Amino acid sequence: MLLFFMLLCSMAKAQTDSFDVFIYTTPEFFTKSILPSRAQFNLTNPDKSSCTITLYKSQPATDSVIHDVMRKWNEQVVKRLRKASPKPIRIYTEQIWQGWESTVAIGNFYEGKKKCVVMLNSFRKEKTSACVVYAMTDKIFKGATESFSQNLHFRK
Repeated sequence: MLLFFMLLCSMAKAQTDSFDVFIYTTPEFFTKSILPSRAQFNLTNPDKSSCTITLYKSQPATDSVIHDVMRKWNEQVVKRLRKASPKPIRIYTEQIWQGWESTVAIGNFYEGKKKCVVMLNSFRKEKTSACVVYAMTDKIFKGATESFSQNLHFRK
């Protein structure tokens, strides 16, 4: 009986996985899809509220942090989300996350007539740049996105 209980507990623990430079735990109840350029996690509720978390494959970094962030914002937010803000509303720069320089850009997009939130977290280390995009149609997903970002790690 004890062996069975230990087996159940180990199965219940979230499993870590990796994509490119990232090590992550798939958020509970989210569906995962992996493509060569990105790993994506999606959850859509019966009321049509949704959250998508996307890890993008790393690329060579440019000389400018802001240039990298704006390029990624245009490519990963403006071109992919309907009526996304052409520029982020806020940018928070120069935080260090596990040895990587982290910049967070926050803006809006629209799902129908509803204003939604999108966050792009850009990371740089030496000559490498990578990013994660969090797109939420409702604030109920704040906990899931915070948990995902807190448990996001980088390969050594």
